[in-house]
Amino acid sequence: MKVITRRICGEERVLCYSLRVSKAVAEKFGAGGIRDALQDGDTEKTLDAVIWLLVKLMKAGKRYADKNGQPCPEPPDEDDMLDDYSLDDLADLYGVANDTMAAGAQQEVEAESKNAEATQDR
Repeated sequence: MKVITRRICGEERVLCYSLRVSKAVAEKFGAGGIRDALQDGDTEKTLDAVIWLLVKLMKAGKRYADKNGQPCPEPPDEDDMLDDYSLDDLADLYGVANDTMAAGAQQEVEAESKNAEATQDR
């Protein structure tokens, strides 16, 4: 699984776009997905979606780190994130969420190409 680390709420955090996060995104945002919510144009909706997603990504990263014996602080909750950041930080927070999703998508592409190679070998 592809993970990234970023400084969030004053500490280095591990973030990953796991299947658990993918499932939560599908349940919360439906067919349009998280990208529609992030690009809605409504600042409040975008802020809520970014904060919600980052908390999910950090929780998944914490699970991953714990399973692999890596140090990782407990993730902040949505209230902590709302208290620690301002609207001026929204673009940076969006960037972290986007980087994590892109890293997860990159891993999926690699897995698909490995499966295709294995299928061709049969």
